[in-house]
Amino acid sequence: MNIFKKGNYKPIPSSFRAKGIFALEELTKFQTEFDNYDTDTTINTIRDAIVANYLGFDLLNFEKHGFDAKNSKKIKFLEVKQCSIFSNRLGGTWNDTNEEKAKAFSDKRLYTTVGIWKGASDLQFIVFGQHIELGKYLLKRVRAVANTSTRSTQNIDITKLIKEWGFNVVVPPDKTKHFVYKLLISYKPSFESILTLTDLKSPKDVRI
Repeated sequence: MNIFKKGNYKPIPSSFRAKGIFALEELTKFQTEFDNYDTDTTINTIRDAIVANYLGFDLLNFEKHGFDAKNSKKIKFLEVKQCSIFSNRLGGTWNDTNEEKAKAFSDKRLYTTVGIWKGASDLQFIVFGQHIELGKYLLKRVRAVANTSTRSTQNIDITKLIKEWGFNVVVPPDKTKHFVYKLLISYKPSFESILTLTDLKSPKDVRI
């Protein structure tokens, strides 16, 4: 069976285990303090909070349903998608989207952002914006599988968000425009014809 030929097995270094235990113990302390024991959810919620804070959304949704964040002074909501810089495709994934939620992405009250991360905590850049066509795009794909057993999962590349729907590229405070621009060009050379260095924004340029 070919499955037994796959993988890259190496001895486990003692430092890997020791430092790993320490990292998990620190995470457990955080989970205990905030009463959140689902590890994947905890990490995603921390990331959501970091991105939302940069963009001016000060209320975080600690429940499973609804959008990820909200502005307390305005009726503005934020949906946060996360992606690794090492992914072959940089973009957001919409899982199990229904018609109601798809339509919401055409509503001016809802913004969408994709945070691009290196590792667990190093935010590389943010793609942020809203466009009526995003909701239409999601709705079309939800309806395409409505009478099938297929789950509605849509993947949208940041290139589409930026080039077609005018989303902004936002540079975190600890990064430079040159650094982020280089990442974009490295991902897709076509960004050189889509964006200039001056098109990149700082968080204060786009805060709600």
